[in-house]
Amino acid sequence: MLVIVRVTASAALASASAQPPPQERCLTGYMTDVQSWVDESGKLTERAPRAHKIDVSYQSNANRRLHKQLETFSCANNSVQYLSMARNQLLVVPKIFRLTDPCGQPLSDTLAYLTLAGNFFYSKNFERPKFEMQMNATNAMSVPAEVEGFVTEVWSSGFHGVNLQNLRELDLRMCGIRELEDSPFKNMPNLEKLYLGENNIYQINEKSFNGVSNLIHLDISRNYEYNTNEVYRGLYFGDLKVFSNLTRLQTLDLSYTKMRQENLLAMKKLRSLLSLSICQTELINMEASWLAGTSLRYLDVSRNQNIFKDKKALRGVRSTLQVVYADNIALSTLDVFDNLSSLEILLVANNEIATIKKKIAKSLTNLQVLIVDMNRLTTWFRPTMVLMPKLKFLSMRNNNINLISEEMEMDFENLRYIGISGNFVVCNCNARELFLLALRNEQILPDEFIFPLNNNSDVGGAVYHTGFRDINFLISNRQIIKSVCASGECKEDLNSKSSGNFHLFDYNDGSYMCLLAVEGRTTPFGAVPSCGARTQLDIDHVISDTMNTLYFLVIPLFVLPFFIFGYIFRRNIRYFFITMRNSTMLSLINNEDIIDENTIFNYDVFVSYCHEDRDWVLDQLLPHVEVDANVSVCLHERDFMVTTPLPPSFPSHIACRRSPSTVTPFASLFQVGLSILENIVSCMDRSKTILLILSQKFLLSQWCQFEMHLAQHRLLETRREDLILVLLEEIPRRMRPNTLHYLMLTNTYVVWPKEKAEQILFWRRLNKSLLAHKLRQANNDSIA
Repeated sequence: MLVIVRVTASAALASASAQPPPQERCLTGYMTDVQSWVDESGKLTERAPRAHKIDVSYQSNANRRLHKQLETFSCANNSVQYLSMARNQLLVVPKIFRLTDPCGQPLSDTLAYLTLAGNFFYSKNFERPKFEMQMNATNAMSVPAEVEGFVTEVWSSGFHGVNLQNLRELDLRMCGIRELEDSPFKNMPNLEKLYLGENNIYQINEKSFNGVSNLIHLDISRNYEYNTNEVYRGLYFGDLKVFSNLTRLQTLDLSYTKMRQENLLAMKKLRSLLSLSICQTELINMEASWLAGTSLRYLDVSRNQNIFKDKKALRGVRSTLQVVYADNIALSTLDVFDNLSSLEILLVANNEIATIKKKIAKSLTNLQVLIVDMNRLTTWFRPTMVLMPKLKFLSMRNNNINLISEEMEMDFENLRYIGISGNFVVCNCNARELFLLALRNEQILPDEFIFPLNNNSDVGGAVYHTGFRDINFLISNRQIIKSVCASGECKEDLNSKSSGNFHLFDYNDGSYMCLLAVEGRTTPFGAVPSCGARTQLDIDHVISDTMNTLYFLVIPLFVLPFFIFGYIFRRNIRYFFITMRNSTMLSLINNEDIIDENTIFNYDVFVSYCHEDRDWVLDQLLPHVEVDANVSVCLHERDFMVTTPLPPSFPSHIACRRSPSTVTPFASLFQVGLSILENIVSCMDRSKTILLILSQKFLLSQWCQFEMHLAQHRLLETRREDLILVLLEEIPRRMRPNTLHYLMLTNTYVVWPKEKAEQILFWRRLNKSLLAHKLRQANNDSIA
């Protein structure tokens, strides 16, 4: 029985780094997206010629196995150009480059592609790892004799003293490297691609890249390092001249590596830089001067909050940028992309963009792809997308588009692919026409992939971004539209001369559904009633005549004050027209007479809330309001009755508050034969007060926002002021819809405090407000 000391590899790995959970892919993808000779685990692929490769990955005693394979290697007209020593439990770079093949050629002269991925190189300053006593030698990991305690030399010692003059690509991923000392790659004069991703690098010295002046691609992504206090430390450049020797560097990947703000100043030295990924690096507020000295074409700044706070951040690269990924950066406008005349792909998903300005759209003259998913876009009523003449692919999924307007239809005419699924759309004939045009195009138009307008988009034979490939993947994997029309019902529409050459790239069964407001149910776009004949109106002619009339008849002294007044109160005027538009649409739901002052109310308060806030309503609100204040509450879980389940796709008032599979009976207040929406309106009218329980979850529900419009509409219609708002959490102004903002300005609202001591005052204020509204209608006897 032999007692040996072995290193616990898992313990050493755990003490060195805490790898983050899997992340979304950035514009530069992953290391294996830009070359093909090695896979993610470090094994050589079939693209590496069999006659020129040796793979000893995942094997113990790798040096001995390499020596044996070299002895049997057929060197006649061949040489070892590809070598993998991945995941061999190596502690430093092995000293194997003086080994020769049977023809006497040393590896240092023949190697062009080398991967050492997945080993764990310990630095001299690394804390001593944990050891344990092992009584069974079966799984023992041998420790090199030259290692004192752990390591006596730097991790790159195997590169020292040899000239790897033909080495083109070096893969050092997942090697536990913590620091790049001076000149570890100085003997690799022709190195073009260096992969240092998924290490623990926290410091790069000024001379770390000496000797690799021909480097084209540098990957330092996914580097995570924690200090002894388990605090995540950011990457530190020993000097801002750290990249000064990389005169040919064209692509730099720093994604998922925490960066210090001043590090971006080092980019100014990279005059030849074409591609930069700094997604999820915790950088903020990029300044215009940081990229001004580069020739940048491809940029990813995703998941860096407020990195484009400065609207001039991209001023220095306006004429060169072709692809920009700016996902989830708290962007509220597209102003920062003004005059990017070369831009071809723009991804700005998961932001807070509500409109696309006419000026910005006109300046994007070469834009082919625009992705604005998960924003706050609403229906627009003036030409917008048509102002971008090269636009082919438009994705607006999961926004706040509630209606398909004629202007939107015209904007879609020249596009090749659109996607608007995930929006809560009210049915109209424009929705039908949009769907049937896409259905017709399936029969007459083939798919068309999207490629760069500039043929110089390839860098050194490889494209160092995945932008066009990502879009073409969506196109090639889209689902073909199937007709949802009855036999022969759509024949006339499919043969119509309506223009539009687009496909729906995001179509799937059940995705393109809209709400029939009067009936309170959803239906496919293609099943909406036809528009029929339309009277064509020459809008340009009408506008021209009107402007001429105004020009001659309106006194200039009157026009000037009018425009000044309109500019000062532009928000109020815009809100007025939005309210009028919503009122017009909501009036389709219920056209009953206005409730007079003698109306008998069934309840004191009607409570509107989202399903996520149900526990608070049941556990907190009801006991204090019904018991303490003696206020009768109209609550759907107790007072509504549904005799048939809601359609699964119907995002209704009820579905917002409970699981769609839950079916409870309707109370007597709900009338059989009326739509769900009509019954909801009736319940609101038969309650003295409407109480909205607001939270950020409430605002994320498009139907709940529509319901808020409904409450406002009924209050305006009945000329009542019986609305109370309860905020379960603070809602920043940027997250408030205009309706909520003005309701908060004109109605009572209280904020739920987190401190228990303040909650007593909260209930006192709320009960007092509810009782005040109740006494205001004291002449009406409640029959609830």
